[in-house]
This record gives sequence, C-alpha cells and structure tokens, in this order.
Amino acid sequence: MWASARRPTHDAEPLPTGSFGACALIAGRTSFERADFAKLAELWDKFHSPRFRVDAELLQANTVGSPVFDWGASCIHWDNGVPTGFVAVKRSPAPGLYSGPDQDTYHLSAIAFLEPALGVDLLSYSKRVIAQRGAFALLFGQDTRHFFPGCPCDLPVLCNFLTVEGFEEQPEVFDLERDLQNYHPSPALETALAAWPGGSGQGKASVRTLTDNDVAALASHLQSEFPGRWQYDVLQKVGIEGPETVCGLFEGSELCGFALIQDSTHKLPAGGAVWRGALGSHWGSLGPIGVAKSRRGTGLGTALLSASLLELQRRGCRQTIIDWTTLDRFYGAQGFEVTRRYKPMRLQLG
Repeated sequence: MWASARRPTHDAEPLPTGSFGACALIAGRTSFERADFAKLAELWDKFHSPRFRVDAELLQANTVGSPVFDWGASCIHWDNGVPTGFVAVKRSPAPGLYSGPDQDTYHLSAIAFLEPALGVDLLSYSKRVIAQRGAFALLFGQDTRHFFPGCPCDLPVLCNFLTVEGFEEQPEVFDLERDLQNYHPSPALETALAAWPGGSGQGKASVRTLTDNDVAALASHLQSEFPGRWQYDVLQKVGIEGPETVCGLFEGSELCGFALIQDSTHKLPAGGAVWRGALGSHWGSLGPIGVAKSRRGTGLGTALLSASLLELQRRGCRQTIIDWTTLDRFYGAQGFEVTRRYKPMRLQLG
C-alpha cells in the first residue's frame, strides 16, 4: 500500500469523513480521508470509456498517495453509501519537488460524476478552496503522478463539461501503441551505434540497462540535460523499481542518453502505464526518453529507442504505450500508431 501524503490543516470548510464500516450512512460531500477506492474505481469506470479504466490500487496511489495531493480541495459525494461523484485536485510540484508550473497553478487530476449538476457542484467547491489560497490557474491533468495529459478527445461529456466551466483548449497531444511481438529494430540501431566516433576516445556508443553503479551518473545527466519533471519522475521510478527500469546510451563510459521503460512487474505504473487495464497482461511502456544536446541529430535517439524496445520485447512485453507526445513521425517509424488523443485544458482563475 502506498503511503498517503501528509494531510494539510487548511480545508476551506469542514467535511464529514465517516468510516469504512459506516459507508451506508454516508450522504453528501466528504473528504478523501476514508475513501473507499474500490467504489471510487467503479464510479470511474462508469464515467470513462474502457480504454481509460483504472483499478482501486492505482487510483489510490495516484491520488492520496501523491505527495502533492490536495486534501482540502478534493472531495467525494455520496448517496446512501454509494459515491456518485468525486474531484481529485493536486498542488503544483513547485517549489518542493521540482521546477515546473507556478506554485499558484493547481491541477484537476481526476473527476467523475453521474450527473452534470453534481460535477458542477463538486468542481465549484474545489475552485472556491484553491481561489481562497490565491490560485490563478487550474490545469486538467498534467499533474505529478498523473492520469491524463489532457482531456480525452473521445470523452465528449467531459470535454464539453470543462469547456462550459471556462477551460480553454491548448494544442493536442496523444499516446501511441504497438504490439512488440514482431518488432524488428530500425536499421538505424546498428548503423548509428557503429558509426558514432566515440569522441572521448573510449570506444563507440552502446545501449544497456543501468545498474546500481550507474545511478549517480544518471542523476548527474538528468540534472544537466533534463532538470525538472523528467529528473524527478525518472529518479523516483528508479528508487521504487530499481535502476534496470532505465536503458542508458553510453559513449564509452559516459552516459549521454536515457529511456525509462516499464513492464507488468512494476509496482507503481507511471505515465501511459496507468492504462495497463486496457493494454493487457503483458503490457509495456516507454518514456520519457532523451539524449544529450550534443548528441542530437546523429541518429542515436532512434538507436536508443530501438534498443529500449528490444529490451521490452526481451522481457515479454506485448502491447506497449508511449504517452503524452506530439512526435507521431518519430515513433511511427517504429510501427507505433496513435491510440488516444487529448486536449490539454486550462482554466484561468485570477
């Protein structure tokens, strides 16, 4: 079970909490303090399409288990012991976790409701709470330990709801998938690795999974090349899953690129891996992935991608997802196809 984030003491107004044993008595709005995540997952699945279903464990981990979950601005509505709506809000990761959205920007991490009027009421409560704290913007998704990078385009009920509430659309992003069973690497894999001259004089480029001895180099690489969210997310995953969750691109002994990979053995799926329920039992996930600025444009990014997909294939992964991107041509060259589209949405509050 994932430890819950510390509950703050600045709720905008008191919320009844009830207890697990007395769920049948709960009516009205409550906090998440004693949430029944099995029931919340059932409500989630009623509201979202099957491609976005989640289980109770994952729902708990990515809400109250997040270090930036906002207990005061999040709430659940009950009717005779059955949840009929909920809103999960998270604070900005800045300045405590990593630089990113302004600390006065909040995130609507998840929402589900049976009736639109109830959704309006719950979201109004959350907006009132964060506005009292000086918030000036509310983003849909894109939060730390997120479900969504934006509003799913194939969920018009939610997109229309957010539009009516004043959220404005931003440029579309998407997820891509492919089955790795018959994956064959791009010719760029061997070509790029063999052609790289090895400017350090220590040999040509190579790709391998990391070990404990590589973690310090990974942290340094992320700090210099990808500070902020990628640095935080990747190192958090390494701490939970181990260093073998990262494929490293090396020039001699120098780490000059990385790719985060996940499979069904992982304890805390992140990014696109949250859709493991739709991906199947032998799912895989890749990303983020990046190479040092000085190595870009050499074909090594494609080589790193190919080698990382081969590693997932070796682990028995089939349906594999790359989430939250706009690089359809880059990943399409490896046989990936767009499967989910999202509209990032932002509500200006101040």
